[in-house]
Order: sequence, then C-alpha cells, then structure tokens
Amino acid sequence: MFKKITVIAVLMFAFCIPKIQAKNCENVLFQDSVKRYEPGKSYVFKVNAASGEYANAIEYIAGDVKSKLILTSPHGGDLKPEFMHTRTKEFVAKTDDNDFGDTESFSGISDSKTLELTMELADEIKRTTGLRPHIILNHLHRSKLDANRAMSLASQGDENAEAAWKAFHQYIDDAKQQVAKNGDGLLLDIHGNAHRPQRTEVGLLLKGKDFTNENLEQFADKSSVKAMVKSGKATMADLVKGDYALGTLLSNNGVLATPSKSNPDPIDAQVFPDGRYFNGGYNTARHGSRFSGNISAIQLEFNGDVRMNDKTRPGYVKSISKVISQFMTKYFN
Repeated sequence: MFKKITVIAVLMFAFCIPKIQAKNCENVLFQDSVKRYEPGKSYVFKVNAASGEYANAIEYIAGDVKSKLILTSPHGGDLKPEFMHTRTKEFVAKTDDNDFGDTESFSGISDSKTLELTMELADEIKRTTGLRPHIILNHLHRSKLDANRAMSLASQGDENAEAAWKAFHQYIDDAKQQVAKNGDGLLLDIHGNAHRPQRTEVGLLLKGKDFTNENLEQFADKSSVKAMVKSGKATMADLVKGDYALGTLLSNNGVLATPSKSNPDPIDAQVFPDGRYFNGGYNTARHGSRFSGNISAIQLEFNGDVRMNDKTRPGYVKSISKVISQFMTKYFN
C-alpha cells in the first residue's frame, strides 16, 4: 500500500513562531504524506521554559491504517506548568476563526477523567474490533490551554500555549488525513458536563430550539455530520432520534443520553428543567464536515457518573465502546 521511500521528509513544526525556543520545533514529529505514522506509537509535543523545564503537552497515538475513527480529549489534562500563563476570564479575545464554533465563552475548569475515559475507550475498541482509533490528547489543564476554542481565547497570548494549540489541531489534521485514505470517517470529541439531572449530551452543532422542528433535514448543512447526510448514509432524523442515533444507542446501553429516540429534545423543560445543553464547540465545527470534507464530528458530553469513579468507569467504557462500534458498523462499514 505504501511505497518504500529512500529519503523520508519530516515536516518540523513549520508554524513555530520565532520567539518560541527551538526545542519546541525539535520534539514534535508532524509527518508529511510521504511517511505514515506508526500505528500504536505515541507522538508527543512538549512545551519548554528557558530554564529547561518542560511538559509533555499534546499527545497523538496513531490509529491503525484501516481505522475510520478519531477520538479527541481537549479538556481532560491536569498539567499546570508554572512557566505558562494562567488563563483568566478578563482576557479580551480576538475575533479569530469565528466560523468555528465558540470563540468567546471562558472556562478554566477541566473535564475531569475525560482523558482517562478517552484512552480507555480507545483500548477497548481496539480489543473488541481489532482496530485502534486515532487519539489526540491535551495533557495541559484547561487553565493553561483550552484546546476547544479559537487560538486567541485558547492560549491568551502565551507562546507555549499557542504552540501546543497548533500541535493539537495539526495532529487532528494528520489523523484526518490518514482516515481519509479509507474514504470517510468520524471524530468524537470527548467532554464532561455537570448538568442536572445527569445525562450525556450528543452535539451535532444544532441549537436546542432546532430539535422541536418537524423538518430536521433543513439543518443538515449547518451540522457537523453534513457529509453523512449528503452521502445518503443517514438522515438528520436518523442521527438525532433514530434507532442508531448515538443518543439512542447510549440510552439503550445504560447511559441516559439526549437527543435520542426517547429524549429527542435536549432542552425539554419537563425532562431537563435546567435547560442546559452543549451542542458542540470549536473542534466539532472545525474538524467535522460542516464546512468541508468527508470526516464528520460529534461532541459527546459525558455526565459525572459515567467518568468520575475509577471503579465503575470500566463498565461504562465497555458499554460506550460497544455503542461506538455499533454506530461505526452501521454508518462507516
């Protein structure tokens, strides 16, 4: 499948800015199209201080060649390097990348245990299907880098944070390039929410009010799963409240989720009186198929019961990985 190449070019972080130390450019391996990543191997981008301190900020574990699945964890990290700026809500963000979801709302709170959940899901999917998904992890705490916002708000001017943000999204782009060789694929952006009552929220970029509309198909073009609908794989109704909608499959496997067949409206005041719903953010918009490409994206906001308890999480991992496999078999086989 891949031709032997005598000389292999490695693109060394071409977008490094001059003031960032050279080490930032040396420790990351962004491959060009000539050389593929080695499945199962970890590729790490480090941030560095002038003193020599460093932190393993962003990690890409390459998936198997035939995998069509990418898992990302932008808010699960816990590293707080003292040499990096601590983000504040007072920062005035630039209006960069406005088309890609949320560029304004601030949070410095991490989505606890979502990094562990992401890694465990990848291992379980590999164990049960034989195919390792691509995974991209942000190990920095959200107070240092928000990898699900446009760069200005994400990094707040810190040069290490900007470099890590670029690495995170470059690794996703590289994974998408590998997946695209198989035709199409899916990215699942893994998050955690604290909404009450507890539920997992499936984000397709549709707004809460959209779900009460009888004609869901009119929202396909603004969704992160546009490619799935336009290719004829599914309708919007299928993906929101069908038998094989992610929310439906999760609910049928012990994880209450919305939108789904049983709870099609995520802001139904009778069921979810807090009225809160996370519909997808920067990553879902940028890396899904709303604007281009055949890689669709879905944001999964898992509730605390699913992810926080180290003793019970493995059971949920088995259920969720089963759901993901069912979804992939239905729509991407």
